[in-house]
Amino acid sequence: GANGIGLCRTEHMFFQPERISKVRQLILGDDEQQTAALEELLVFQRTDFEGIFKEMDGVPVTIRLLDPPLHEFLPSLEDEEILSALAGELGSSVDELVEQIKGQQEVNPMLGLRG
Repeated sequence: GANGIGLCRTEHMFFQPERISKVRQLILGDDEQQTAALEELLVFQRTDFEGIFKEMDGVPVTIRLLDPPLHEFLPSLEDEEILSALAGELGSSVDELVEQIKGQQEVNPMLGLRG
């Protein structure tokens, strides 16, 4: 049988509410907000990786670093509560945030924004 983890998809580490808000800040924030989000996400990832490696105890693990389709992290345009909270965190209006999210929509989410 298999020995180890064939692929650890790190984007799945960020779906908890306190983490997804930081990913959204990274995607939609200004430079200062993105830097702050990266610093917090680094703490989450280090802790997660340490836990994975400790649990695996030397068994091989293949890790795909953060490469998420954006649609998995951007809030739904119909979720007014999340949009309002995120707009407040980013210091923008809900209307501005909605336009920014629309601008991030991908033609093929599995390819991402390229070019």
